[in-house]
Amino acid sequence: MKIIDTFELVEDSLYSVQYENEELNEFDKCFKLWNDPIYLREFFEENRKDLENEFWRGITIEQAILKTREEAEFFEQELLEIAEVGKTSRNETLSTLFEPLSKGIMGSYEKDKAKVSWLRIYAIRIDLNLFVISGGAIKLTATMNETESLILELNKLEFTKNYLLNTEDDNLDFVEIT
Repeated sequence: MKIIDTFELVEDSLYSVQYENEELNEFDKCFKLWNDPIYLREFFEENRKDLENEFWRGITIEQAILKTREEAEFFEQELLEIAEVGKTSRNETLSTLFEPLSKGIMGSYEKDKAKVSWLRIYAIRIDLNLFVISGGAIKLTATMNETESLILELNKLEFTKNYLLNTEDDNLDFVEIT
């Protein structure tokens, strides 16, 4: 895995990495996939067993596709709006939307998630309203350790955290290592 670039989504607030062999940064990639009915049909068919869990109350694949597309539109807009508002307001920042991936672990360079229903965006928190997105996923299971796609997201989080802490990349001027 190699990060080839970091993209500014909202100046001084929200960034996203792009990995080698990917056409898009992770933010754009997630929302493109979550709006693609062909991708979603394949995803939900591959994960039919998880979707059929009683927790999801018998939702059909067609309903899951519609739900994902609707929620993705809302989620993308919410992330961008809060990133912008958080530059001037302490009451509504990205830190009000993101939460630590692991309970009890708070601080700079923590692994965080933002979620709407089963949609997840994973990021590294640099500051109150400064996050770097490492990826995202549709999470149908109780924990991240149950599926390969979610284990990959855990690895991407760790890789991005290490990259931010250890790089001397000129494109990372927004990161002040303490």
